[in-house]
Amino acid sequence: MGVTDYYVWREFEDRIGNEWIRWAGKPGLEIWSHVDPGVALIAQVMEVGPQDHVLDLNCGVGWLGVLAARRTAGRIVLASDHGLAVEAARRTMAMNGLEGRALLIHGDGIPGLQPGTFDVVFLNIPKGKEVAQRLVRIAAWALKPGGRLYLAGPKRGGIEGIIAYAADLFGKAPVWAYGGGYRVAVATRPPDLRLEPPGEDFVEREATVRGRTWRFITRPGLFSWSALDEGTQHLIEQMEIRPQDHVLDLGCGYGIVGVIAGHEAREGRVVMVDISAAALEASRRTLSLYELPHVEVRLSDVIDGVRGERFDVVVTNPPIHQGFGVEREVAMQFVHDAPAVLRPGGRLYLVGAVVLPYRALIERAFGNVEILFDDRHYRVYRAIHRPRRLR
Repeated sequence: MGVTDYYVWREFEDRIGNEWIRWAGKPGLEIWSHVDPGVALIAQVMEVGPQDHVLDLNCGVGWLGVLAARRTAGRIVLASDHGLAVEAARRTMAMNGLEGRALLIHGDGIPGLQPGTFDVVFLNIPKGKEVAQRLVRIAAWALKPGGRLYLAGPKRGGIEGIIAYAADLFGKAPVWAYGGGYRVAVATRPPDLRLEPPGEDFVEREATVRGRTWRFITRPGLFSWSALDEGTQHLIEQMEIRPQDHVLDLGCGYGIVGVIAGHEAREGRVVMVDISAAALEASRRTLSLYELPHVEVRLSDVIDGVRGERFDVVVTNPPIHQGFGVEREVAMQFVHDAPAVLRPGGRLYLVGAVVLPYRALIERAFGNVEILFDDRHYRVYRAIHRPRRLR
């Protein structure tokens, strides 16, 4: 079941690259209670000069930001698509006496970066080949001639292919260290490398559902970005949205569920929330295709961004893949927290793979559950919020 202390930040301390570092972490981050192996490998081989400008394109909780800040008086930029990672990095820098030392960016940093201005770029690759390749291109674009990219990741996450991609772009990217199924390579930007600014990679797609063709804007790295997935389609078909409903799209992705809810709740309102910068931007762009002034997009760690508000409907396809493995903690928290934002009589609509234990989780959180759809691959559940009376 979801944990009641999910929103509580913890403090940790360990040795990284022969230095002690304190850091902040909490549930919802992929790796937060122990040192990321890719970070540990980069820390073994990184070279940062006293005036170097440093960029970390997937900063995690800020470990490498602390190490870099101890070595250079130059500019430090820490970026992540994950909103919790950005907040963790801010806290980590402060815990090590480095508050305000780094510029923190929620996203890949392109809008706030200038080409050819960094001496060192760190990239501990995220999940998704297309996303990792994009970040390699951003690294090459951001580096000065002679600047170094430190590129790390697990073999099971495709690091060897990303190293090969970097070698094609930079000319070479030799492996400098390996261990525990991880690799770290270093690529130096050649002086004659000419690069265009990396594109945004957003594309428009269409899906026919609920008797209509809908347009949406998506991007590599988002869940089911190339086409609307079957589970979400079943969720949309089964959800009942009334004209005056206030709807929360919990984990909105690229926003198609919230937009369709917005068309049906014309006299109510819809709030779409997510923790991913790419998802929030995709949802805003999807929303811009329609005239729906009563729909808004908001950053939120599960329900933290709507705490204290009440809705008639929560609709969700909870995330179970945070990184390279299967992570169920956040999905469980979605179920655990749904009653807290529903009015009495409010409805939860949730879709998930049949192998996941949602039925028991929802029953425990709501005291009731109904299966609206089951095709042996996906199930759509409905639950009604009936507040328990205190005896």
